[in-house]
Amino acid sequence: MSDTRKNLTDDVADSEALSACETCTLDCIRKGEKIEIVSVNHPDARMQALRFGMAEGANVECVTKIPAGPLVIRSGRQEIAVGRSLAKRINVRRLA
Repeated sequence: MSDTRKNLTDDVADSEALSACETCTLDCIRKGEKIEIVSVNHPDARMQALRFGMAEGANVECVTKIPAGPLVIRSGRQEIAVGRSLAKRINVRRLA
């Protein structure tokens, strides 16, 4: 199977798995998705998230997801690059 075809198959599988879960972590979201911050699992990560305006209950949108790098999210008129380690500690819920 070609690499492109394999990547498309993997993306479809990931998409189906992600849509099945109601909540997941910030690192699982895709470009263009709108989400709500549900909780932050670590005290230090919670402080970092609050500094960026990502308190529990905040609605944000994924602007881009850089492969093996940070996610760029938009909160209001502000765009923030969030590292993967912080993103893995932030629980989110997809908005319809």
